[in-house]
Parts: sequence; structure tokens; C-alpha cells
Amino acid sequence: MIEGEGGSRFISADDLSFDWYVPPSETELVADIWSADARMSRQVAARAVAIDALARRRRATGDRPAGSRGGAGRDSVALWRHGLADVSETFVPELALIRGCSEREAERIAVWALVLVRHLPASLEALHEGRLTEGTAAVLIDLLGPVSREVADEVQRRVLPDVQTRTAPQLRAKVHRLLAQLDAEALEERRREAARRADVRHHTTGDGMSQLVIDLPTPRAAACTDACDQYAQMLRADGDQRPIGVLRAAAAADLILRPWEERPPVTAHAQLSGLGEGSSKPAAEVSGHVVTAQQCPELLVELDAVGLRAPEGGSLQVAVSDPVTGRLVTVVNQRELRRGAFGRRTRRRGLPVDSPDDLSGAVVGPPGRTAAYRPTAGQRRFVQVRDRTCRWPGCRRRAEWCDLDHAVAHADGGATGCENLCCRCRRHHRIKTFGPGWAFGLDADGRLRCARRAV
Repeated sequence: MIEGEGGSRFISADDLSFDWYVPPSETELVADIWSADARMSRQVAARAVAIDALARRRRATGDRPAGSRGGAGRDSVALWRHGLADVSETFVPELALIRGCSEREAERIAVWALVLVRHLPASLEALHEGRLTEGTAAVLIDLLGPVSREVADEVQRRVLPDVQTRTAPQLRAKVHRLLAQLDAEALEERRREAARRADVRHHTTGDGMSQLVIDLPTPRAAACTDACDQYAQMLRADGDQRPIGVLRAAAAADLILRPWEERPPVTAHAQLSGLGEGSSKPAAEVSGHVVTAQQCPELLVELDAVGLRAPEGGSLQVAVSDPVTGRLVTVVNQRELRRGAFGRRTRRRGLPVDSPDDLSGAVVGPPGRTAAYRPTAGQRRFVQVRDRTCRWPGCRRRAEWCDLDHAVAHADGGATGCENLCCRCRRHHRIKTFGPGWAFGLDADGRLRCARRAV
């Protein structure tokens, strides 16, 4: 590293052409790698201690009881992690904001830190000393977190002395064997905990494809995989020459979607300006994920909407945006768009038109306010299209699954209008309304402000 007036920067060996420069030996380079790993381990240990200290200030005693008004619902309770049992449910969203990461990542790090500091002090010490890496520490936290303190201490006593000689998979295998000897019930409880948290989710891979993940018991997952393979082999025997992996994926999708049965219509948001061949702009989104312009014709064919016709059993809505600011102006159907574009005549038929205003009708714009607490159907449609997802920073739950929340509470004089409404999923709506110490605001341009008061 070279330091100067402009700061410091890393350099490579090719940058150094000085005659007096002697490149480091391989032994020195290996020592540098070890030193960097040790410093990283110490920093991870320090982060865990800091997260635990902050969590101790966010006790669950301030949360409303589960099942009560403002309390966690059945699904939220089922997903609680054992390491966060006495911590407020607002802590994970707060940690996600602090670190600028997803709440899933924040939850993983929070559980990791609390189990390490409170339940595995010997592992915390080894991590601080550099004998454990973040990867090997994660193995111990994952497997020893649910067991009793006595069993955890005994396992650490046996594995920590030579832990540096094992990779993470080797360490996991050894700890599994020890737990089977010392506390077989802990392994069964771990299986039950995983079963309680089973879910279905998909992850985009960034290349127009996604991975569908289904949590199942191992025997059932193996049976599902075998069934997909058998159907793929049948397709191959019928002459389909696509790769076998593609056939397995197609068989799995058909078994789930069952295209031979009637299904509810799919919803897609398409920007008509991006439908041309070769357009580089994202033309549509499906479940919040971008679909390229080249994929749009295929998508719209499936929706029977290439000719701007509503798909069978569905509807067609047009979102109109300001071409300069990009802000949403209105969301209308074809009939409303025609009425807003052409309107009623203000001059008798056959008379000359002196101004475009003479042909103007009702102005197309956002739905107006209502005196009621509940938003109107038009407001819900507009806000859902505008927000697309839950407005909590980092949350990507689809707007259709969210509540419409008043930024300024209706009881405090907040209007039921699009400028004071935004989409929030039920969990974040509950935290915003009942979580102590939080402050929220919605600017005139729709930007959301979210802050947690420091104590």
C-alpha cells in the first residue's frame, strides 16, 4: 500500500519498478494472508459483541403480546428463531437498516452474534484469537446453538484444541458425531425446528432465470427429485432432445402449475415504450423482477395481451407516467383512458376548433381523497402500482400482499389520499404503528423517511 496526499491505495508488484524494491518472499506472503485472516476474525468477534450489546437494549418486553392487536401473528411466531426469543421483533429490521442488508441477512447475523456471545464464550474467544474463521465459527453456532450449555461446553472442549486443522465440512461432521453421542435429542429438535420454518421461495440468478427452493423432509425431497427425473426420461423417450436438466425443470414446473387446469390470471406490469425489438430498457416486471424487452413479446403472448387486449379472465390496466419526472400520473383501464384522453365535446359538432382545450374532458390524474379511513379501490390500485413493493427499506414483498398505511395516522388528522398512503407489509406496518422509538415520514415526492431514535 502507498500513502500520499491523495490518500492510500493498493498496488501490485507490476507497479513497483524501483531498483531498490525487493518483492516479498512466499513465506512473507503466506504470513500476510494469515495475518489478514486473523484480523478479520477479530473484527467479526467485535461485531458480534456490539450486536449483542445493542440487542440487550431492545428487549421484547416492549412488544405487544403475540396474537393481540398489534402483536405478531401466527406466521410470524412460527418463524421466530430461538436465539432471538427475548429480543424485540423490531431489532432485526433495525439491524438491516444499520448494515444496509436484507432482513434475512440481518436475522442470520443477529442469531449468529447472540448465540456466540451468550452461549459459546469459548468459541468467541477462539474467534477473537484467530483460531476460528467466520466459516468454522458458523458451524459451531449452527449446531451448538440449540443444545444445552453443558453439552455445548463439552463439544467445544473436544474440538477447539485442533480446530485449525479442520475445514468447515470436516468440523461439521465431527460435531455431528459428538452430538449423536452426547445429545441425540438435540439433533431431533434441530430437525423439528427446520420443519417449522419450511417455506417456498425463489431467488433470481440475474440472467433471466430463477431458482425455486422448497424446504422438505429429506425422503420427500428425494422422492420429488426422482419423480421429476422419471417424467424427464419419459419426455426424452418421446423424442424431446433438450438437455435432461431442462426436461427435469420443465416437468417440475408443469407438475406445480398444472397447465391443463384453469388457474387465476397472472399479473404483469409492462411499459409499452420498452416493447420494441432491441430496446435496452427494462420493459416489464413479474413479481417484482425485471423482464427484458426481448422477453416481453413472449410474456404478452402468454397473457393474450399483445394487441392490448385483456387476457381471458383478467383485466388490462394502463399506468401513465410523467415522461420528464417519471412519477406515476394515473392508473386507468381502456375505457377510463379514452374518456380522459378525448373526453366530452365542449363545442357543437361541425364548428371549428380554436384550441386543444376545446376537446378536453375530465383530467386523468390520481384518485382524489376520501373522508373515510379505508382507501378507495382507485387509491389502492394507484398506490400499489406506484410502490410495487412494501416501502420499508429493503423489503421486496409485493404490493398486492401489503396494507395501505397512512404515513400520518388518520386519527392524527392524516388524509386518506394517495399522497399520504404507501404500501407496507403487515409486519412492517405493525412495527411502524406500535414499535417504540421509530419515526416515519412521507415526503411530497413520495420518498419515505425512516429513522430509529438513539437512546
